[in-house]
Amino acid sequence: MPIQDAFGAAVAVMPLGLPGMVAEGQQVKDVASKRVTTAVIPFGRAVGRDGVVQDTVRLGGTGFEGIAIVGKSRLNDEYVVGEMAAILRKGTVWVTATTAVATSDAVTFTAATGVIGAGLAVTIAGAKFETTAAINTLVRVYLP
Repeated sequence: MPIQDAFGAAVAVMPLGLPGMVAEGQQVKDVASKRVTTAVIPFGRAVGRDGVVQDTVRLGGTGFEGIAIVGKSRLNDEYVVGEMAAILRKGTVWVTATTAVATSDAVTFTAATGVIGAGLAVTIAGAKFETTAAINTLVRVYLP
């Protein structure tokens, strides 16, 4: 007998996660609040430092600051300019892989868009894919 709730039968297959969702409840994680400066940042995208204003991030910024994680008060699955974004700097997070990835691949991203995959322009030092994924599907990424 399927599980019932107030709205009927439960969904048969629940998704593993969604882009920007912290993947595990591990004790060791590092999340920073940073202000968004130049363009919206979708959940699950890699961001860099603004380079001009302290404690700010943006797509196409300098270096790798972290991955934007889900903000529960956000309606459009993104942070807009001027908002404080939750940026995961250490821990495990779900992202959408823009390329096919394997657990042996280096985690890389494209600075201008923040998309994550294998074989892209910027390598995230020490990061690992914890799952394999086809193009445009969810993959779990570990940031050391």
